Amino acid sequence: MRTLSLNLKTPQESSSAEAFLVLSPRVQFRFPHYVFVDIESTAHLVGGEKACLEKALGIARKFSAEATGAIADTAPVAQMLAKWKPSFIAPEGQESKALHGLGLDALKDLEGLFPWTQKTRIEHVISFAHSLGICTLEEVYNFRLISLRERWGDFGVLLWNRLHSQDAQVISPLVPRDPLVGYGYLDDPLGVASLLFNRIKPHLDILFARLQGLSRFAQKMEVILHCEYSDKKHILQIEPVSPSRDQELFEDLLFKRMENTVLENPIREFEISIFDVPEKVQQLDFFEPRDNSEDRWRRLISFAKQANCEMGFLQMEANHFPEKSFKLVTDWPEDFKSEDLIERQEDNALQIKSTYAKGLSQSPRPSLLLEQPQVLSDEEMRRIRLVSALPSERIESAWWQISSQDLKYRDYFFALSSQGQLLWVFQDRVSSQYYLHGYFD
Repeated sequence: MRTLSLNLKTPQESSSAEAFLVLSPRVQFRFPHYVFVDIESTAHLVGGEKACLEKALGIARKFSAEATGAIADTAPVAQMLAKWKPSFIAPEGQESKALHGLGLDALKDLEGLFPWTQKTRIEHVISFAHSLGICTLEEVYNFRLISLRERWGDFGVLLWNRLHSQDAQVISPLVPRDPLVGYGYLDDPLGVASLLFNRIKPHLDILFARLQGLSRFAQKMEVILHCEYSDKKHILQIEPVSPSRDQELFEDLLFKRMENTVLENPIREFEISIFDVPEKVQQLDFFEPRDNSEDRWRRLISFAKQANCEMGFLQMEANHFPEKSFKLVTDWPEDFKSEDLIERQEDNALQIKSTYAKGLSQSPRPSLLLEQPQVLSDEEMRRIRLVSALPSERIESAWWQISSQDLKYRDYFFALSSQGQLLWVFQDRVSSQYYLHGYFD
């Protein structure tokens, strides 16, 4: 069994082990800051043991910048190497080579999933070895099993087994049970958004690392800021347009909310809760970038929503009149894809350009449509030149409309303004009044 051991250096919650589920389903946490991962059958999926160790350290350093790790056949040796030979990968089946150059104090960390029940006993072994002039781990490794049993009984047998890769420690699959919550207490209350955000960010790093390990998406994040001088609290709810694991997006949205929050009463403590949902399964093309146009659109629409701005795509509706034939939607259109536009140039040269919404180039209607038609005065009409005497389009009310007041008859024309703009205007055939309804690019 190949085991990866991580020493996170600082005390952690047992839920921190969830962040390493991206490496293997067999993960175990040991108080106060050790994580053990069985990578026997999963290392090749990450790119090999070296790549696996590098990825594990990248995750671990979100918990502690000084985190270390190592790989060996057994959990006790892997833990020992994580402290005394950081980033070392012991050759498979040859753990004894990894002991070269280590002193006797390394025996204190030869534990794995089960720590020494009494530190004094291992310290007594170290002290006894020193009294015999033995100073290296390799010399203790050469002790016979019968000698250690006679001197220290069952403890001596356990020590020999751990040195000789005979202490079987099975890492069970991790079953997540803890909620995605974080808590922080500030010894010095803060009333500046940027400083407070810097104290919150390490907790976000941990929560999103766990989210990644769980293969879940964050639907909503709630941050509660508790004030120092009263029971007042600020509840900041961050909910993008669609669930994701885009930590940068959640951080940007949170920081904007904090900047708009009055923090005259400084913050003493904070709570963070993430409400997660199952991961959206999406099959991507091998060459397709992960940060695609749809992801960028979701980021933009999330910012707009938080700022109470309305934006989106115009979706066609079945209606006779142009101002009622579109509605605003925020969902990314399924068929919104780029197409190649081929332009022929001189000397039979071709130029290929990627265009979006290619159909608009063949549409007789303007790209900028006024929400309501604008009345054109006689003076304004004198400054406008109709391109043709015949209308390009005629629109009439439906025959089933009963009220005569709702009846509408429009003749649409292309027109040029005095500035050379191409306009879309219509004449009401009942009142003979002209209206401006849109502009062409």
